[in-house]
Amino acid sequence: MAEQRGAGRTGRLATRSYAPRPVRSGPAGAASWILVCASCLAVGAAAAAWQARHDAPPPAPCMAPPPSEDLVQAELARTRLALAQEEATRRALQKTADEAAAEVTRLSTELRFLRGQGAKRR
Repeated sequence: MAEQRGAGRTGRLATRSYAPRPVRSGPAGAASWILVCASCLAVGAAAAAWQARHDAPPPAPCMAPPPSEDLVQAELARTRLALAQEEATRRALQKTADEAAAEVTRLSTELRFLRGQGAKRR
């Protein structure tokens, strides 16, 4: 068989041990982290200063203030008036319904009488 080209070199590369090597030194990595943290602090301080200059209105309270006594009395009077109107309406409707029932009874009696008269003639 023919020997493949570069076979000796491949075997040597496969059996070699490899370890990761840092790209930067330890102090350079620590310095970059310190620089990142300092820049974050600077940006945060600038944002806080900007917000302090632009006074935002305070947030609205979660609870509404209690209504004044005059408003409560006005609402109570309005509710009482609405209740009185509803009672008057119900009474008027009941009176109309009673009158209609009496009329139906009268007409039923009259119809029975007239049917009875018609049956006697035949």
